[in-house]
Amino acid sequence: MESKLSRPSSHGPHGPVVTLLTDFGSRDAYVGCMKGVLLSRAPSLRSIVDLTHDVPAQDTRAATFHLRHAWAWFPTGTVHVAVVDPGVGTERAILVARHEGHFFLAPDNGLLAPILEPTDAVHALDVTHYPAPSATFHGRDLFAPAAARLVEGATLEELGPGLRPGQWIGATEPGPRIEADRIAGRVEHVDRFGNLILDVPGAALGVDTGDWVVEIQGVRVDFAPTYGSAGVGALLALVDSYDRVEIAERGGDASSRLDVGRGTPVTLLRAGATRRQP
Repeated sequence: MESKLSRPSSHGPHGPVVTLLTDFGSRDAYVGCMKGVLLSRAPSLRSIVDLTHDVPAQDTRAATFHLRHAWAWFPTGTVHVAVVDPGVGTERAILVARHEGHFFLAPDNGLLAPILEPTDAVHALDVTHYPAPSATFHGRDLFAPAAARLVEGATLEELGPGLRPGQWIGATEPGPRIEADRIAGRVEHVDRFGNLILDVPGAALGVDTGDWVVEIQGVRVDFAPTYGSAGVGALLALVDSYDRVEIAERGGDASSRLDVGRGTPVTLLRAGATRRQP
């Protein structure tokens, strides 16, 4: 994500921050239990921030989307805990990683793949340090205690052995296909307003987005600089706050109007380009 806004650079004198991202929802006490463990074991913890607990159940791709667009807005030293874990209770590893001064804890299921670089330090949590974890609640019994250790100054080496690239699950989905006059992408996320956020970075369009048009499900959508610059009820495309191309309906719900969702293919064409047949 690129932005002209400056981001925080350090956690300051008050201790690290922990962020939590899960598919637990808010009806049950699961998130509260994780927070209780963190507060009990990390006295220097500055604060706990809920990124979201409304990730669809077991949807690791949705978890990745939210985490990759949120982590950089936190102070250096923040510990990001992501528990969307269909493999809980199995032999899957738990990754503990450091990227650009931030720490990440997540299951080894591809969730961190779009965030981590091959040069980042990635370790596998040594679960033998945590006696008798529940077979169904590793968020409370493994992730939260490990995050607390990081808050209190433990090193990655103290949490578990290092891994080499190829020893943890990498990216499993291709990104957009970017050419000079056309870009083939897909809908990556539908937000609560029904806006369609694509996997296409705004930077791929160059300076003038007006040179491009978006085609989705046979519908042509022109670019506009802001939501308000389009007429009420009009479809528009713009570059959003995540530096992603977005399709929206002014005052409405683009997802419902177009009857599309995540994974729908989208084509961006530069003015004058010829539409290719699939």
